[in-house]
Amino acid sequence: MATYQLRRYFLASEDATIAYLAIWRAHIASLDALGITTEGFFTVAENAREVVALLRFAKGRDPEQAIRDYMVSPGFTQDMAGFDMSQIQRVEVHTLLPGAGSPLD
Repeated sequence: MATYQLRRYFLASEDATIAYLAIWRAHIASLDALGITTEGFFTVAENAREVVALLRFAKGRDPEQAIRDYMVSPGFTQDMAGFDMSQIQRVEVHTLLPGAGSPLD
């Protein structure tokens, strides 16, 4: 069964949010090559400086290892080219597990 993560990125400004949304589009192919599917990404209506991504990790793929693999991959370097990483002020990661009537089942 796949594992899901809800990742919340808090950015320094609305301009940084717009740039990060554009960068995420580049992430999709690189993540997919590592068994990570972007199910969705969007800004939060109440906070234009927050981006939320829902990721699905292939069955048996450890999410933390998959993200580490991505962050040292050539895809990450290419995807993030030109983006000032200091604009990401905080990241929250919530692992969502299937079971007990979860919509992830």
